[in-house]
Amino acid sequence: MDIESTVLAIKRAEQVLDTAYFGLKVLRAGDPSERSAGLRNVLVFGRSVTFVIQNLKSIVGEARFDGWYSPLQDQMRADPLMRYFVEARNNLEKQGRLDVAVSASINSFSGSDFAKLEKPPFESTSFFMGDQNGGSGWELDLGGGESIKYYISIPKSIGEVRQVFHGLPENIPPELRDLSVDELCGIYLGKLTDLLKATKKEFLPGPKERPYLRLVK
Repeated sequence: MDIESTVLAIKRAEQVLDTAYFGLKVLRAGDPSERSAGLRNVLVFGRSVTFVIQNLKSIVGEARFDGWYSPLQDQMRADPLMRYFVEARNNLEKQGRLDVAVSASINSFSGSDFAKLEKPPFESTSFFMGDQNGGSGWELDLGGGESIKYYISIPKSIGEVRQVFHGLPENIPPELRDLSVDELCGIYLGKLTDLLKATKKEFLPGPKERPYLRLVK
């Protein structure tokens, strides 16, 4: 087995997974207008992790790779969440479609609650909660009929707005069905992280054992 080529292939898989995790970071903490870009990175680069790992087949040999990978592949195909993310990526690649919706729960909101909110940088024309990006904030008039959204964080005492996947298949476990997009993406990437760890364990040499020394008096 070509160890150098194996190390390089696994390093590429790590880089692809890191890019998917960067997408998750944007999805969780970025401006709401950037959330779709973060999700796209999770879907595209997350799926690519398995493609890159399969490049090892030409390095370690088809028989050895398939003997190790085929059972893991069967597990992933049987995993409803993994299957859903594959389909979501296919919908994105082939149709440009992101299957997300906005879920909002408003605890209470009245005129007095505006005092609790971050103020816009200049006069606003309206306030919105839960747009297509899952964000809330102020609509600002730039003049000439042009407007822009100024996103702010909403206190949980007022309500919570989050993005969810719509059209989840019935075989998705109940404990996962009510989770947000970023929570499910975190679980998905965690499963890919476990796959990459298993790949390293299988194909990378372990630490060399220290020689056993016997002292003779």
